[in-house]
Amino acid sequence: MSEALQQFFVTTIRVDCDDSKYPFRVKDLLNDEKRNSILQEQAVQQGLQLGGKGSAAVGTLFAKRYSVFVMSVISAFSLYDTILSMADDDIRFALNGSGCMRYETLLEKTCLEGPDPVQRRSESGLLKKRMLLHLEPVLRAVAISTGASDKVMWSLVAHNVQQLYARMINDQRIWKTDQRLAQIKEDQSIWLDEQNENTFTFTFTFAMKLNRFDHPEWQGPPFLIRRYCCLAYQVGDGSHTHGYCNSCPKLDSESRLHNLLQE
Repeated sequence: MSEALQQFFVTTIRVDCDDSKYPFRVKDLLNDEKRNSILQEQAVQQGLQLGGKGSAAVGTLFAKRYSVFVMSVISAFSLYDTILSMADDDIRFALNGSGCMRYETLLEKTCLEGPDPVQRRSESGLLKKRMLLHLEPVLRAVAISTGASDKVMWSLVAHNVQQLYARMINDQRIWKTDQRLAQIKEDQSIWLDEQNENTFTFTFTFAMKLNRFDHPEWQGPPFLIRRYCCLAYQVGDGSHTHGYCNSCPKLDSESRLHNLLQE
């Protein structure tokens, strides 16, 4: 599990609470001065300006990249029956020089082999609610500092969560056994169901409607299109410009197909 989380989600499980070389804690994002310092450095690495040209892109790209940690939490549970800590003081992160982030957190709990289905479903629902409660203040704070739309930021996280489940379910190399596939599908039904959120009042949800890429020449796995652009095209200039992402709604169908076939 540790190797997979590092490889696919740049997330490391830290053994010791105080043994970390990562400079930032998530709780720093809830402090105005520390948050602005982090986002300013992130903007510089991306060639953007916090409070100026491309400031909103700093916020949307933060959400898109922080969703990588969200996916690590989901993968740890759905694939390995393991719960990672989402405490603001436990999650640490570092910038990699280009505005992207890598993460660390603690292992909170490993479920027993062959957990009771009712208990597991309860754990999955609670984990989702905890994630929503964790994300709301973080994304709201970043939105305030950057001027980004929190609705757009949430949509970017929701897209990656839905795309992750679509990928896990579609690839037998990931789920390997029918039992694991059934567990992944049940987790998906919980995370993408607004009905099980009625214990709390959430502003946003992972369950927003997304369109699936449909082209007669596309025979690959399910590919979901984002509702909003992440503004990554504002990073770089000239021959170094980023361009639209493959999942961007601004990309036309033929260009999307061409890009996907080149991967």
